[in-house]
Amino acid sequence: MNNANRPDVIIFMTDEERAIPSYETPEVLEWRNKVLKGRNWFKENGVSFNRHYTGSLACVPSRPTLFTGQFPDVHGVTQTNGLGKDEYDSRMRWLLPREVPTIGHWFRAAGYDTHYDGKWHISHADLIDEATGKPLATNTSDGTVLQDAVDHYLAKNPLNEYGFSGWVGPEPHGAPIANTGFIRDPLIADRTVKWLEERYLKRSLGDKDAQKPFLLVVSFVNPHDIVLLPIFIRRPDINPITPSELDPPDIPIPPTRYEDLSTKPAAQIAYKNSYYSGYGPQRVVQGVYENNEQEYRNLYYRLHLEVDGPLERVRKALTVDNSREKVIFRTSDHGDLLGAHGGLHQKWFNLYDEATRVPFEVVKCGNEISHKGIVDSVPTSHVDLIPTALALAGLDQHELGQHLAPLFSEFHPLPGKDLSPLLINPETEEFKNRAIYFMTRDNMLEGDTLASGMARGLGKADNPPRTLKIQVPPHVSTNFEGIVVGITGSEIPKINDSLWKITRAHDDPETWTIPNEANLSSSGAMGETYRTETIPDQYELYDLTNDPIESVNLCNEPKVEEVFDYMKRRLNEERLHSLPKRNNPRPYAKRKPPDAQLAGQRPPALVMGLRALLRKAGMHPEDTEEFEKDVSGKKALIVCTNTDQMSNGKPTGVFASEMTVPYYIWNDAGMSVDLASPLGGVIPVDPQSYRPVVRTHHD
Repeated sequence: MNNANRPDVIIFMTDEERAIPSYETPEVLEWRNKVLKGRNWFKENGVSFNRHYTGSLACVPSRPTLFTGQFPDVHGVTQTNGLGKDEYDSRMRWLLPREVPTIGHWFRAAGYDTHYDGKWHISHADLIDEATGKPLATNTSDGTVLQDAVDHYLAKNPLNEYGFSGWVGPEPHGAPIANTGFIRDPLIADRTVKWLEERYLKRSLGDKDAQKPFLLVVSFVNPHDIVLLPIFIRRPDINPITPSELDPPDIPIPPTRYEDLSTKPAAQIAYKNSYYSGYGPQRVVQGVYENNEQEYRNLYYRLHLEVDGPLERVRKALTVDNSREKVIFRTSDHGDLLGAHGGLHQKWFNLYDEATRVPFEVVKCGNEISHKGIVDSVPTSHVDLIPTALALAGLDQHELGQHLAPLFSEFHPLPGKDLSPLLINPETEEFKNRAIYFMTRDNMLEGDTLASGMARGLGKADNPPRTLKIQVPPHVSTNFEGIVVGITGSEIPKINDSLWKITRAHDDPETWTIPNEANLSSSGAMGETYRTETIPDQYELYDLTNDPIESVNLCNEPKVEEVFDYMKRRLNEERLHSLPKRNNPRPYAKRKPPDAQLAGQRPPALVMGLRALLRKAGMHPEDTEEFEKDVSGKKALIVCTNTDQMSNGKPTGVFASEMTVPYYIWNDAGMSVDLASPLGGVIPVDPQSYRPVVRTHHD
């Protein structure tokens, strides 16, 4: 095929947009169909893949997974900057140039122009303003464009080594209003529409260069602004969102909102308790979320409306020109939990559908048009994008790969599949029993400073006060992997055809805070503590056909033991297929706390004194010996001090309670309490000291 006859390929991206959950009400669905006209065009004119999953979580690991077609263990990007890490954190890992080719490199090798506008968040590509030492701004908080700065980005072309041109920063990320989707998405649309109009005009005038096909990525921000809820509630004067007659109806409580998570991996309830500390004082931020749950859910859907207009503007500008075939994709980098599963927020420490299942739609325009269709039973993945886009453009993946392989140190065969046969027949035989793999190692709250957003805003990042210090999820595994696969009666006769998911929460010493030596296991008011022992795996098993909300973890159910064994075997197989060994290992860096924090490793004098008094009174005897005992079905009486502080800064006192689950949290007189028994069947340990809790001969 002559290049001049090849289709243009366009990828529309949003950020934090989940697929429509199974429990969305008729009223909300009606609002979607009536108001979200930009998205509806894709649904009405293309094929919707209703079981499409992101390859990783969260933002930064997911995006290179989509745009390189490889998983984080191959492309090397596993962490997200933001709450726990800044761009230069020692634990932060960006995509390195000349390691893994992006979709831009693949299409450039085929003779395409490749243009990128909008959120990138794969490498740290911001230009620095020499006057301020901060990222060079290209717009103000009211949306005024700073054209000289825009021109500077275009001249420097910071994404060129990643296979793209045309990117204008800075990254629309973080708390400044100028970087919100509310401000940036219309500007992204403005630039993209202008670029398309100029391209089409040049084509119509016979410009030779303009005749080349193009790959265009338009990457919008919203509904990502949902992460700014605590700021918008605390500072309503800077909230740019105003009421509209097109606002969504009240969004109901998710059916798993009050799940106790006792049968789920311990990381989830630990993350639930620690998440708020990423913003500021834990109890204050938690109150903001819990006291504004309806506003929170409504805002998320309103942000869908905010980005729908810019998306529709670009789509209209794109389809005005009929001189060239077009292949158009629409997707998102990941979803959002939005308070589901016991009140979890955003997308970390889990692989639930709310976080991992995202929109994926394909439209073909021109002489060969697509028709409305749905692929409902076949799971698909972000790593399928590159093989599918190449195939629909008529490009030979093997031939292009031979050209790219010598240029990149980590060139590996693409693990994804070409989905184009499903556009014709959603029941294509080759996809029967297909499993898709996903993974995350994103330990979002861990970083060099452990400074919350409020601490950084107050200029106290190097040595934040204890009330503004992040509490990492204590004593839990932070790596998750899983698969989704359809099981038929031919594999397991006792099971009717259904879709299943297995996830594995696992520990990996290579990713520890001090790799292969020790891992930061807690960072509460009593100081930082480390562990040197690995934590056993924890599994989840869900029948997605009969339990689409993932409320019942079946991994310990004898009646599905055969399914569990089958799913673990398939998970091992998919891991081997999806994660080829890197040619050059990329080890994790050791965490580097600021010098100002290194002097304060011992607990406060008041705490030390309290401990001494307790020991003297016989209430807190020395107990340094390890103690393990089978206590299955028994209760453990624990007596300990809390790891939090009261509002006056003093440590909380002694309390006693029975512990009957591996990990739990509760509130007592306004103070948060958390305890862990990681092995489930041993006497609980204090997650701050990693020693067994006080016990007597009555235990």
